Amino acid sequence: MRSQRNGVAEAAEQAQSVIADTVGTVRDAAADVTTRAGEYSREAGRQASAAAQTAYEVGGNVLGTVEGFTRENVWGSLLLAAAVGYGLACLVKNTRGV
Repeated sequence: MRSQRNGVAEAAEQAQSVIADTVGTVRDAAADVTTRAGEYSREAGRQASAAAQTAYEVGGNVLGTVEGFTRENVWGSLLLAAAVGYGLACLVKNTRGV
């Protein structure tokens, strides 16, 4: 009977040890995942910022090109604007009739 109690006590101690090891492993894994998630989110933020900066620069370049073209070709620009406006008006008129 005493040996059975000792066996049960020993099994309980082993189970506690395994549970404690498992808890430690899970805690370490969670800390690693948290660290990696933070690194990934910081990198995504840096990339988004760089993409926004590039888009802003490209938009500025396009605006400069359009302004230059408009200043050099005033009558052509007015004709183009009128044609685009007429085309948009036709599209809007056609979509309302559908």
